[in-house]
Amino acid sequence: MAKIFLIGAGPGASEHVTPAARESVRRATVVIGAERALELFHEDIKNEAYTLKAGNIDELLQRALKSAHEGKLVALLSTGDPTFFGLLKTTLERLPSDIELEIVPGISSLQICTSRLQICLEEIGLILSFHGRPDAERARLLEAVKSGKTALVLPDPEFQPNQISKYLIDSGIDPKTSTAVCENLTYANERITQGDLRTISSGKFDTMCMMVVGFRRRGPQSV
Repeated sequence: MAKIFLIGAGPGASEHVTPAARESVRRATVVIGAERALELFHEDIKNEAYTLKAGNIDELLQRALKSAHEGKLVALLSTGDPTFFGLLKTTLERLPSDIELEIVPGISSLQICTSRLQICLEEIGLILSFHGRPDAERARLLEAVKSGKTALVLPDPEFQPNQISKYLIDSGIDPKTSTAVCENLTYANERITQGDLRTISSGKFDTMCMMVVGFRRRGPQSV
């Protein structure tokens, strides 16, 4: 049966790429991934490589399916882990029944974020992404925070942590609710900001970030 490997590229820094991921890429005849992901594997890619962008996802996934049917070993690279707002959902929606999919997990930004903040994963009550849908998930976030849940959010460039904080405050959430923003995780310019909704509402943050609202602080605080 034709087969495609969906490979987690890790959160960003090369040391967080797993050996299993590198070995799968070395074996691949065709590698498809975002520019950042391809760069992480540049020493492992031996054959064809194609850069995945927002505008060519359908085109390159069709190329992946065609290559798999031709007997080529295809590797799709997904930043972070494929199952955490990665390529898994998009791939499954297009995957025919005659192609097998094998997932090679990666370390996700979720794991790095909760590790930095010393939060147990089972304490997270809501995980959501505002990427491409900054309006659709607002009510879910508000309801979760109102009910006292810890919420982990992937902000959108059009709905950044300062705007999210202002929205929650304007919606009646206590401005002193503990909040943190983790930027550029695992990179040299990584920054962890811990405070509350009021302090985050006046800050400026990189677009590559994660936000956690309503958690119990354990690690050192920085604002």
